[in-house]
Parts: sequence; structure tokens; C-alpha cells
Amino acid sequence: MKLRSLLAMSILVSAATHAAGGITLNAARVGAEDVVANEKFYEAAFGLKEVNRIEFRGQVEVMLNFGDSVEAAKANQNAQVVIMHRESNAQKDPVPHVIFNVTDIKATAAAIKAAGGTMDGEPKPFGNTGIIIGLAIDLAGNRIELIQRP
Repeated sequence: MKLRSLLAMSILVSAATHAAGGITLNAARVGAEDVVANEKFYEAAFGLKEVNRIEFRGQVEVMLNFGDSVEAAKANQNAQVVIMHRESNAQKDPVPHVIFNVTDIKATAAAIKAAGGTMDGEPKPFGNTGIIIGLAIDLAGNRIELIQRP
């Protein structure tokens, strides 16, 4: 039931984005006590590259995007993942903060584990749709939803 609700939310957000016209997703933001360590996790697990870094008040905020090189990631106009400092990794927020479409969920789950993250159970089929969904957790406790379409 939980996975069904998450998928339904994703579909509604996608439909609302198209219906609103002129509105697109800019970025998904996650927090971490250690921004740099979590940046390395997203680079290792998902192949993201740093495209911008802002330092203010003794803290750092990092923007990441997909690309075969840093230059390609900087040129990518798609939404970014932004990691910002927060005081504590101890959160009780069960809602996934980042949702990635993947082509090989088993390989992605292995990369997440190799990078130090964890999987919240094994990826599971979503009914008879052919979609497989997995939930992962990054180094700072942020939840990540993985969707593999048929």
C-alpha cells in the first residue's frame, strides 16, 4: 500500500507539472550533517557530478547533475540534486526526497550499498504493471525512491 501511494504521488506530480505549463522541477534538495561525504555518496552511487558549490556562513551547499563529465553535467538543463547542511541526520521523515528513474534497479541497489547507503528491503514489483520500485537511504538518512519502468 505504501509503494502504491508513492507511485500515485509521483504520477500526480508529473501530471500537474505538465498541466501547469511552463513549470518544471528545478531541483530536489536533501540535507546532511556532512555535505561533502553525502556528495561523494551521490557521485559514487548514481554517477552525479558537482556543477556548483556555494559556501556561506561556514556551511557548504552542493549542486549535482548527470553527465559523462563535469562539463556535460554543467550543460545538463534537467533538474539537479542539491545537498545542503542541516544540524542533524536524525530525522523521522518517511517521505522519499529524491526519486530516480533507473534502467537496472539491481545494479543501482548494488552501487548504493557499495557507496555506503542502504536499501529499505529488496526492490519489488508494483502489482502487474511491470514497474519495479525500491527504496534506499543515503548516508544522512534521506530516502531515495528508485523506479524501473518496463
